[in-house]
Amino acid sequence: MNGLGRTAEPVGGNGLDRVPATRRFDVRRHRRIAGLYDLWLASGPGGRLVVPTAPGRPLDARAVATLVRHGADAAQDVRILADDGARHLDLFTEVAGLLGHDVLVSPDGSDIRHAVDRSTTGPARPAADSGPLDAVPLDRVTRQPMDWLVLQPPDLATSLPGWFAVGDGLVRPRTGVVGLPLPDGLALATRADFVTRRATAHRLGASTGVVTVAVTARSGGFLVGTYSGTQDVHSGGQLAALLGDLPLYGADLRLWLTWPSDADEQARLVAEVVELAETTGATVWTPPAGGRAELIDDRRDLRAFDPTGAVARWQAHRPRYADGPSTLDATPEGLLVSRLVRERIVVASPATGGVDAEAADGHRAPARADDPAPGPDGTDASLPTDPADPASRTPVDDAGAAEQPATPLPRPALVTESRRAADYGPPWLRRGQQVNAATFEAYVLVEGDPARAVSDGVPGVELFVAAFLDPRSAPAGSDLLRVRISPGGAIPMAVLRAHVPARFKYVLGSPDTYLLPAARLDRVRLVGGFRSDGFSRLLPTMDADGEPLRIRPAPTNRSVAGLPNDVRRWPGFGTRQAYALLPARSRGLPRGWLPLYQQRPVARPGRLLVEVRVPAGRTVDVGATHTMLAGLTLVGSRVDRLHRAGVDLVLGSRSYDRIVVQRAYRAQAGGWQRIGEVTPGPLPSAAAGLQSAVPARVVDPPSTVDT
Repeated sequence: MNGLGRTAEPVGGNGLDRVPATRRFDVRRHRRIAGLYDLWLASGPGGRLVVPTAPGRPLDARAVATLVRHGADAAQDVRILADDGARHLDLFTEVAGLLGHDVLVSPDGSDIRHAVDRSTTGPARPAADSGPLDAVPLDRVTRQPMDWLVLQPPDLATSLPGWFAVGDGLVRPRTGVVGLPLPDGLALATRADFVTRRATAHRLGASTGVVTVAVTARSGGFLVGTYSGTQDVHSGGQLAALLGDLPLYGADLRLWLTWPSDADEQARLVAEVVELAETTGATVWTPPAGGRAELIDDRRDLRAFDPTGAVARWQAHRPRYADGPSTLDATPEGLLVSRLVRERIVVASPATGGVDAEAADGHRAPARADDPAPGPDGTDASLPTDPADPASRTPVDDAGAAEQPATPLPRPALVTESRRAADYGPPWLRRGQQVNAATFEAYVLVEGDPARAVSDGVPGVELFVAAFLDPRSAPAGSDLLRVRISPGGAIPMAVLRAHVPARFKYVLGSPDTYLLPAARLDRVRLVGGFRSDGFSRLLPTMDADGEPLRIRPAPTNRSVAGLPNDVRRWPGFGTRQAYALLPARSRGLPRGWLPLYQQRPVARPGRLLVEVRVPAGRTVDVGATHTMLAGLTLVGSRVDRLHRAGVDLVLGSRSYDRIVVQRAYRAQAGGWQRIGEVTPGPLPSAAAGLQSAVPARVVDPPSTVDT
């Protein structure tokens, strides 16, 4: 068995007995695991996390990350040795994002104990007090071991496994070569790039007829890492031996890599690729020398680029004794497609009966002035045809409707705007971007009915719309809008000059994608809509007659109170005081979001008032956001409704646990009267206790209570 067969197995025996012998956690006896940094924390006042040696200093995510950076190596994962670690799930997830590594925490309802190994029997069995002991989360009720929870960085989270194996309450190092599963292949990684490689491997979709291997090119060979932390450069023959479990003989192997820039290293790597093809008997496909392969997220496929960053064809390296031609085609769009089951998106022409506009609304769609003139056979004369090439002919369906193969629209020339140019809309998008110098057309993905998108706008949570030139860049079965963009209305993502939020960094670098900022939507006009029939055909449904493109609020399950992601936050720094109104009797906090107030509101019968402490940036400042969005007339938002309703602040449900209740009041005698014996703590637990409790003792006399 090669190294790949052992990557999923933990080191050692079969784990703990189901009823383990345990003892209290003892730092002096704790077993350290190579590559894993252990941080011992405890619960302080109000349930806040503290360092056991400094119980008076509650910790937030940045403080925990700072503690780790001071004590851990930059490549290490982190394990939090604290009871009920999952109660602070949001905090530790934020820590994972700040560190860029996995964080292991104990489940809710568990205590951290040290396990005594009872698997060894006979005279060789060690004494109970000899040697280091493993930390294990035990269920507080059943006293059974529980598995550690692995929290991945939120922007890089996947369903793929972590660097360590977890099971039976234990954390164990893995062994062998670092390999992550791809839908049709394998991603090879090292300790340094494991997290990012895992995130990109997770986003690659299944392909047709090609095995994919992601690997790093280094020193004219292939860089391979092991779970012990070592790494080595392999030759083509060594890589072939490593991939022995994959069905490669006579197959097509696609290498997901970036070529080195050095000419000598490129020449050596070509020789290794040829050796890989000869040894495996596979046709090996690579980007052109000096180029790279990048993931197209909206297609979940790989595209090849040349050294200049332009889209290029994949290059085939065939073994000398290969039988027959390859089953794959390298397209000019930088893709690999199967010759046998090649998926082609075609656009049915209403002029020839594919989908007649008369069938949609009773009126035939008028021809536009810029439509190409039909050829003598009724097809689009602008499409190239070759009588000797059946693939270039216009297909005709059973009903006699001509269909035009979908091809990328022309790419516009660019110009750099001055720093004094008009604003773009998103606050992170600085001025002086490259924009289109001439009018061009592109496609916009539609969620829901294209007709509603034309009349009400495209649903979105961002202050921009993404457009692309190739309709095949959209996920299969997607509906599209075609738009015409005047000069200055689009920014190519490949040359974006801004510190881009991590939530959509995956679209950067694509020469096919353009950003249509909200403040420039008046330069974007709708041309028409296309609905997918589910069989790789786009059927025109309407002409939009030059209506402007709009953005409407996204569903509340995708946003906080129907607001965009880019909002003004409060407080700007430090921790500030605010108030929340809650029903006196309820099952807890509302889902999604909760309004907060900077000043104490008027007393309302049947309500509770809680005074809370809000950390920096945890709420949406409704007034400031309303002012920011006022100039974006083509962006729909619920902020105006909230502003008119007198809502000061909006707290998202993901931040509920970070808000601490200080005091509570009950409506009585037309004013707020303070409730005694309220223990400061996180908002969810404090609210549940207040709403389910019997009327508590009032500590302030009615004559002294502010209303």
